[in-house]
Amino acid sequence: MLKKNILVAAIVLGSAFASAHAAAQTTYFGGSVGRAKWNFDCVGSTSCHTAAGTWKLYGGYDFTPNFGVEGSYVYLNEVGASDSTLKATFNGRGADIAGFVKTTPVNNFVGFAKLGIAFMKGEIVASAAGFSGSETHYSGQPLIGLGVQYQIDKKVSVRAEVDNRKVKISGFRDTTFGVTSFTVGVQSEF
Repeated sequence: MLKKNILVAAIVLGSAFASAHAAAQTTYFGGSVGRAKWNFDCVGSTSCHTAAGTWKLYGGYDFTPNFGVEGSYVYLNEVGASDSTLKATFNGRGADIAGFVKTTPVNNFVGFAKLGIAFMKGEIVASAAGFSGSETHYSGQPLIGLGVQYQIDKKVSVRAEVDNRKVKISGFRDTTFGVTSFTVGVQSEF
């Protein structure tokens, strides 16, 4: 009889622990749009634009209310520079995965930081004197981000963040540019 009572108590406690642990875990997805600023030098160019639109789709899983993992797909729109003889444009796209740390909510605001790896495809297209060519490179580069989200309700949040990644666009002198993005979007838990 004692073994039966211990077994019943263990099942009840185990069920209570499992439901409390499951309640802390959440899965979410979202999308955001914004502006990306590429860090390259325009010295000597007559025309230069280092910032362009960007967008990303992301999803994540919170293991606890404060720790999780997130993956995203990001598209960095075309930027470039030109002078009287040469024109070059750059773009990037890729996926990343990052560890995620969040603060506890304060007046529905939650701060967060992420650190991970961005697997990026960088591309350069150059043309001069009637000739043109392109080069594409794939690389894994560090990713770091900071942001804040406002919880509209328990399932929907508005999110703003700044993240920085690197994009390798050429094997020539290992040409890699830093790209800082500012995005705003909507996130939903399910």
